[in-house]
Amino acid sequence: MEYLRVGNKVIEYELRKSSKAKRINVAIKDQRMSVAVPTGYTMEYAKNFLESHKELLLKHFLKHLSKTNSKSPKEYVSGEKFLYRGRNYPLLVEMSSGSEYFALFKGSRIVASIPSTLLPDEQRPFIQKLIKEWYIGQAAKLLPEQVEYYSKLLNIPYKKLKIKDQKTRWGSCSNKGNINLNWRIIMAPNQVVAYVIIHELSHLRFMNHSKDFWKLVEQHLPDYKKWRKWLTENGKELFI
Repeated sequence: MEYLRVGNKVIEYELRKSSKAKRINVAIKDQRMSVAVPTGYTMEYAKNFLESHKELLLKHFLKHLSKTNSKSPKEYVSGEKFLYRGRNYPLLVEMSSGSEYFALFKGSRIVASIPSTLLPDEQRPFIQKLIKEWYIGQAAKLLPEQVEYYSKLLNIPYKKLKIKDQKTRWGSCSNKGNINLNWRIIMAPNQVVAYVIIHELSHLRFMNHSKDFWKLVEQHLPDYKKWRKWLTENGKELFI
């Protein structure tokens, strides 16, 4: 992936050659942009084009995000479904008179224990905070194991892994060998997580989206296009 920086905002985008495109076409899909580059243009020219129009692109990108995130917000009440590792699980809210409050996965439900003294309008933000902390904790616990597994499988070492709260990307890497993963991917199916991890590890060998890069991804995840499509079509569901 390529990244366009506009102030403190970062937009993820992918460049692809197109024999049908007569000019540079930019399409916004969920959390990233797809850029079709005519065969007569170089990729460097396309990057410069995006850079010179980045303020306008950011305006359209943020407008797109506001539309895709305009779905009904979560209520955080018992019975409401929440994604975890590709499946929807019902929430169970339990009132507690104890001193410790938490969210955890129990049986086939996500259980949130909250103070019985909370007023009705105080419950939603409290539960929201508990569930977010639980998701982040699960990501911090499970994702490092998967990164280590795929690092050995691809025979591509990395230096550091960070679980981050990112708004515009699912993963990223640096030329220093560090990898960042968005904690929200813990909600996605395991194959989607595998795709994101393999994608970023492959970038440590190929810092581009060349044929060799995609060949490496496909070698270790033959149906990667299916899971990339899942992320494109369902990514907004991970922003609770």
